Amino acid sequence: MNAATGEVWFLASCVELYKDEKGISGREAYRHLRDTGALDFIIGCWEGLHMTSPAYIVDSIDEYVRTHRETAADES
Repeated sequence: MNAATGEVWFLASCVELYKDEKGISGREAYRHLRDTGALDFIIGCWEGLHMTSPAYIVDSIDEYVRTHRETAADES
């Protein structure tokens, strides 16, 4: 498996983890992660994140989203 394929599989896994944790559909999870920039965060960190637990991955995404919202609020 090459790096790009690994990234895609990991990204799909993260969307699944996130939707299950939040009790939302896969489509809603994907849109939320896309709209907050978390998809780029996941891809940028996938080599380190994929070696951690599912709970750590979701916590990391939540932290990124929280930080992104705070930064966006500060800029307006």
